Amino acid sequence: MKGLIIVGSAKVGSHTNALAKYLVGQFDNHDIDVDIYDLAERPLNQLDFSGTTHPTETVKANTKDFQDKVMEADFLVLGTPNYHGSYSGILKNALDHVNMDYFKMKPIGLIGNSGGIVSSEPLSHLRVIVRSFLGIAVPTQIATHDSDYNKLDDGTLYLDDEQFQLRAKLFVDQIVSFVNNSPYEHLK
Repeated sequence: MKGLIIVGSAKVGSHTNALAKYLVGQFDNHDIDVDIYDLAERPLNQLDFSGTTHPTETVKANTKDFQDKVMEADFLVLGTPNYHGSYSGILKNALDHVNMDYFKMKPIGLIGNSGGIVSSEPLSHLRVIVRSFLGIAVPTQIATHDSDYNKLDDGTLYLDDEQFQLRAKLFVDQIVSFVNNSPYEHLK
């Protein structure tokens, strides 16, 4: 079983990335290989069918790698900061580089972080996107706030809230259960 967590924050070392790293540890408890694709660290070009923008070779390679990783994954986790009450534009752009063939009948987890007012609204918006891709958004989701994190001496963020740590375990258990017990395998 292989999973992919897509971090849709424009900031390197974001709270969303810290949550993704915490989830990787939870998936490790199930002996599941999970990669993190952080869009701040590995940007994709803006989708451009008109051909007016010319991505660098690095961005072209990032895009192909992103598409390959999404296709190969048995499940996905979409992570976003709360940007103006919705999910980030960089995540939207990344999703524009794939289609329903990449998501069809795969379990999809949704995670987000708010710096201001705590809101799960970005995750509600992503649920609609997941449905349009024919993915299966798992019921449990995680919507954290900056105050749920702490910093190590080197400035690295980590999830420090016990309730969210427990929720993360439930979230991961639910995704693993969906992958292991999928009644939709014949529809892929």
